[in-house]
Amino acid sequence: MNKLLVVVSGLVIAVGVWVGMKPVRAHLDTAKFMFFYGPKFEDHETYALEKAEDIVLHGRFDKNKKTVMYFHGYIETPEVESVHVIADAYLKRGDHNIIILDWAQLADGNYLLEAVPNCKKLGSYLGAVVLRMVNAGLDVNKLHLVGHSLGGQLAGYIGRTVISQSDKQIKLNRISALDPAFPPFYPGIFATALSSKDANFVDVIHTDAWLYGAPVSTGTADFWPNNGKTLQPGCPKRNYKLLTDNDLCSHRRSWWFWAESVAESNLPSFHSVRCKSWDDFKDGKVDRSGTVVHMGIDCSHDAKGDYYLQTNGASPYSKGVSGAKFE
Repeated sequence: MNKLLVVVSGLVIAVGVWVGMKPVRAHLDTAKFMFFYGPKFEDHETYALEKAEDIVLHGRFDKNKKTVMYFHGYIETPEVESVHVIADAYLKRGDHNIIILDWAQLADGNYLLEAVPNCKKLGSYLGAVVLRMVNAGLDVNKLHLVGHSLGGQLAGYIGRTVISQSDKQIKLNRISALDPAFPPFYPGIFATALSSKDANFVDVIHTDAWLYGAPVSTGTADFWPNNGKTLQPGCPKRNYKLLTDNDLCSHRRSWWFWAESVAESNLPSFHSVRCKSWDDFKDGKVDRSGTVVHMGIDCSHDAKGDYYLQTNGASPYSKGVSGAKFE
């Protein structure tokens, strides 16, 4: 697949998707981990990555719990809505150690020339950081990386680094990518996209395919709610003013779906069925040999292939059982 890049006044446009911004200079040591121990968002401590092992030694870090690391997307900061919504969902769930990466300075600037290369460099560095944390007592089998957009691709780099730097002795248990970034990862001439090889189980939620999000299946299990494309139900008509709320609505749905699956831990949600395409889903041509799978945190690790479902246009987004059949 050929991809046309057009440079206009410092902006890089790829397949109609904006991928550039003002130039910025940032160093890897500007990235920090935020360890949330609850019950409120404000209850967290910040750690330089070189001190990441100290998180495992924190009095509120529970080695018996699962640990989630969340990575925000391009030009986001810990103050954006997505980070608060994700953190609050996990705090409500109450069964995870919560670590969120603040890489705001590295995830800024010109997307193609700075943010994407920073993602690759930081991913390699964080892979080594994760291995140090494992040596300090973090249970790698209970570690779950979750990333949105460029943060989803960052998780892939981390997974690959863990494998290579451990001489293939250690592999992450699970990576979940929420509408992982499209340009320039597909077809992947300038960057390596997240894949099913990056962890034992890689699940992907597509909500803005071919625009801001990955256009193809890229995990062990790929979920395509409402066909995985713009416009997601409830989103306003796109005005294509880049990076506005209207423009990003479908892209952001992925983390809204994820957060709902996390927070509503006692309610089975986002019932999905495996089939070859959206048209097959609409026609009821589903894989009858497969069981219903729940998109989100409670997804079965036996899931494999492409899954489709419908959602509501507002919270609660899950339609429950009815979402697994086209209406």
